[in-house]
Amino acid sequence: MPTIHSNEWEVSEIQSQIDEIRRDRASGAATLTLRAARLLIGCAENMPEEVPAIARALMAAQPAMGPVCNLAWRALSSPNVPGACHGFLEWMEQNAARVAETAAGLIKDGETVMTHSFSSTVLAAFREASRRGRRFKVICPESRPVCEGLAMAASLGMAGIDVSLIADAACYRLLPEVGCVWVGADAISPRGIFNKTGTALLALAARELKVPFYVLCASDKILPHSYDPPPETPKNSLDLLERELPHVTALHYHFDVTPLDFVTGVVTEDRILTPSELRERLACPTVPPDSALATLLSQSQPALQVAC
Repeated sequence: MPTIHSNEWEVSEIQSQIDEIRRDRASGAATLTLRAARLLIGCAENMPEEVPAIARALMAAQPAMGPVCNLAWRALSSPNVPGACHGFLEWMEQNAARVAETAAGLIKDGETVMTHSFSSTVLAAFREASRRGRRFKVICPESRPVCEGLAMAASLGMAGIDVSLIADAACYRLLPEVGCVWVGADAISPRGIFNKTGTALLALAARELKVPFYVLCASDKILPHSYDPPPETPKNSLDLLERELPHVTALHYHFDVTPLDFVTGVVTEDRILTPSELRERLACPTVPPDSALATLLSQSQPALQVAC
């Protein structure tokens, strides 16, 4: 991680907040981005000379979380860090609302929709469809080991939406009863859709059974053309095992990457993109190659390998 130079109290406080963001594998992109923005704004107001190091540290803490990375890059390229952060958060909120409005129109009356993990954008889309008077049901896999699907099911139930909670392994069995699948995303790059582990298998099963598979994802989650997140390293094996077992290695990953060809469409704040249209959009560089920001990204890339 990049070193942050300041007095001892400030270092420990900042480091603690960044470590919390790094360890958080349950919160969605919106929550993590808000926390990152608060940290950047506070640092800009109290120790502005350290903003580049803190921005790079946040990128290293969540290297495959699109909005966190895009927020950090926007802060690095702006002379007004608080203004840039507030503007980015407002843009995210507006994007999420527009994605939810478009997605809500995809649900047919009486249909069943399957989702995976927890996404505030997906939840907002379900609520919008319900507000419009659509009658539908939702199937939520548990999304182990963190069980974000349980949180999604609880949120839907509190919104008055009929929901069934199922084991992850039951997805294929119930997919034939489903009209479409909705998932969120942590980030999108030419490699595919970065999201909770199990998304790729669900997308593959949906494609095999010819069930439409939609990703609800605004452009604030699209990674810059020049950036490719580092490979994820295995997480704590005790998330899968209550205790260590002799000669048993628990390989535990939080995220996977779903190939774009597995996806029916990506619901953005502008329109629904097909995989081919998304590839065209991803091929356009979002960071000018001769900019100071592009140079900084190139320099910071090796540091990202240590914290995935």
